[in-house]
Amino acid sequence: MEKTHHPPSTIHHLVLGTAGHIDHGKTALIKALTGTDTDRLLEEKQRGISIELGYAELKLPSGTAMSVVDVPGHEKFVRNMVAGASGIDIFLLVVAADDGVMPQTREHMAIIRLLGIPQGVVAITKSDLVDEDMLELVRTDVEDFLTKTPYANAPVITVSAKTGKGLPLLLGALEDATAQAAQAHQASAAARLPVDRVFTLKGIGTVATGTLWSGEICTDDNVRVLPGGMPARARSVQVHDRAVSCAEAGQRAAINLAGIGKELLSRGQMIVKGEGLKPVYMVDARITLLDNSPQLKYGAQVRFHHGTAEATAKLMFADRRRLHPGESCFAQARLKKMIVPARGDRFILRSLSPVATIGGGVVIDPAPRKHGQGEAFVRRLGVLETGKPADIVSLLLGEAGMLGMVIKELKISSNLPGNQLNDSLADPAVAAGREAGGDMVYFSPQVLLEMEAIVLQALEKRQKQSPADPSLAADQLAKALELSPSQPSFQALLAGLIASGQVAKAKQRYLLASAEARLSEGQQRLLAGVSSLLEGAGLMPPPVSELASGADGKDLRLILGLLEEHGAVVKAKPDLYFAAGAVEQARLAVVGRCQETGRITLAELRDALGISRKFAQSLLEYFDRSGVTRRVEDYRVLRKLMVDGRW
Repeated sequence: MEKTHHPPSTIHHLVLGTAGHIDHGKTALIKALTGTDTDRLLEEKQRGISIELGYAELKLPSGTAMSVVDVPGHEKFVRNMVAGASGIDIFLLVVAADDGVMPQTREHMAIIRLLGIPQGVVAITKSDLVDEDMLELVRTDVEDFLTKTPYANAPVITVSAKTGKGLPLLLGALEDATAQAAQAHQASAAARLPVDRVFTLKGIGTVATGTLWSGEICTDDNVRVLPGGMPARARSVQVHDRAVSCAEAGQRAAINLAGIGKELLSRGQMIVKGEGLKPVYMVDARITLLDNSPQLKYGAQVRFHHGTAEATAKLMFADRRRLHPGESCFAQARLKKMIVPARGDRFILRSLSPVATIGGGVVIDPAPRKHGQGEAFVRRLGVLETGKPADIVSLLLGEAGMLGMVIKELKISSNLPGNQLNDSLADPAVAAGREAGGDMVYFSPQVLLEMEAIVLQALEKRQKQSPADPSLAADQLAKALELSPSQPSFQALLAGLIASGQVAKAKQRYLLASAEARLSEGQQRLLAGVSSLLEGAGLMPPPVSELASGADGKDLRLILGLLEEHGAVVKAKPDLYFAAGAVEQARLAVVGRCQETGRITLAELRDALGISRKFAQSLLEYFDRSGVTRRVEDYRVLRKLMVDGRW
């Protein structure tokens, strides 16, 4: 099948979701609009009700295509309705003319409101079954109901799926809604597809479907399934039974997954692509209870619905012991199952028993630390919820401390649009960036100043205590900061200090750029004596223990280190140093013999230099380590050949 793909910038993908009481004609209306029967299960056909989510594609008169999610209306299947409603941009509320507003009408509308779906259209169906007086009565009932919601101005269209009456008007109203709808799905973010259905097809394998919340998933992309961290590959991608190169944010997609079996997948997991996303057991959020909800105590257990995932959760309020109907507050939701959230995600709360929708909320921090109550937590969540982009970035970097944050972490934690995040990071009062290994690590400016001061103070202290060797190893400096030398933040810090000219690096050690090794008179005499002794000893130097009788061992190691650093001596073994000139003499002998005969033995080098076997062996082992020779059986050959005087 021919694949089609459109650049993300040219397409505005929207999802339409149905809502309404059982047997009010949602599925029949979608079939009349799209030609697709979304009831696919045998039980749904036999019972005449929707149980699982159904999907279709609706093409509007303008040519705009919408993905349709048809949700069940029976109260026993409201959890499926919640799974389908997540990711919807426009709702289609269906009310039967022979029934009016019913309990699931109200609950579905509450869910729509809690999920923040911005707008929609109301269809009064089955108009062919009642007279005009009844139609007018139901319309008044619907309009009165809408006045108590944020959707008082939603258009109300009378239709009949059986006769086709009103369908053109309904399509026109949906067209108007799509023209006004804002793009809710982030095309540039990491890809997240909540799985709502998993099945296998003969000859194809495992297929998972869902509405792509953000990003894009393309054929041959490497993806992960979370929770679980299972890797897979998108063997192929379809949107409404059409093969495409990429499924984009806002589209209904079916992903054929290679490398993972159906038994490892289930509704509630997420297919993700990109960095920073991780499953968690808790989120910080603002929660709101419905006006008809029961009062909740601190630590109350509820059903927590996020995307297609459902988990039992405890609600730990940040500033109160009880939350009353209609009230809102910050809370930490601690879940018994992992979810994969991002800041700004909506969720629904339902009671355990009897099962009913009682509220919902918005994720503010998708990966918080465990905490209780307190004004500090309220202030922090207030900044994350409504603060300016610069305030949010400042908060996150301040909390990261000396670990700093890389851009992918900031994108996930802040959930800010790229331009707002970049503008904030470019403000020197908000962030200070340092490069390490090709990545920028960002710090709070104050924290970075403190880190630099600690490193500089440690080097100043070293310079005063050991003027002959004012340098420190990376692990010593990292210890002063209580960091690991392998951490990107530490590497970025050192790179920045070197780039600014404050710190110098020598032989994997660090010192103040203005520092110079200063030897005492005794150390200077020791240096001169050791240098003279090694120069005079040539190819048969004494061991370290005999280099300077009566010298302090610490001073001797310091002197040998300085001589090695400046290239005056070569350390062949821990207890054996040669003058650099002697080693060069031996190297030329090895190279000359190998070029003449192709190889050299230990005995040949011993005889050529007139030295003992011990010294010849130490020199050959040094040449092996330094890349001049390599050992083959009991002889050495050159690792490289010299041509025209050059290696």
